[in-house]
Amino acid sequence: MNTTAQSSALYMRTHLIGASGGLQLARLVAADPWTAGAIDHLPAELEEEMAFVRARVEELSGHRESWLGAVVGLGSGVRGVAGALHATRGRFRRVAALEAMRSLLLAKKAMWELGMEGRVDFGSGTARCAQLDDQAARQAEELQALHQRAADEAFRADR
Repeated sequence: MNTTAQSSALYMRTHLIGASGGLQLARLVAADPWTAGAIDHLPAELEEEMAFVRARVEELSGHRESWLGAVVGLGSGVRGVAGALHATRGRFRRVAALEAMRSLLLAKKAMWELGMEGRVDFGSGTARCAQLDDQAARQAEELQALHQRAADEAFRADR
């Protein structure tokens, strides 16, 4: 594997680690009745994006990235702890959870941008980076709208 391929694979692996935690958080937030179905689609979109990146990492490295399943499993553990602590319940917790998710989405958007520029090697999937970049922008807007609503509720003057 050449240096560019190694660098790209390492960079994408790092994003997959963050994405596993983001996926678990997205599942929790989407399950919160407060969101009223606004982001029910988000976990499935994130899973699809992760599969796309994982396939490219495997293509670049030339072997199955079996360790990534364990990382997603760790994310499930995080989800269990966060769920037990009711990370999305309560006005300030909900604001913080939405901020964390939006930050992760913007980091992912930056990866798609680097892919579109050819700095990160997505190979034949480079054209898809533009679609995924648009999707990430839409996802971030959806979370921003929920964040604004959560912040309005958390910081109302009548409290």
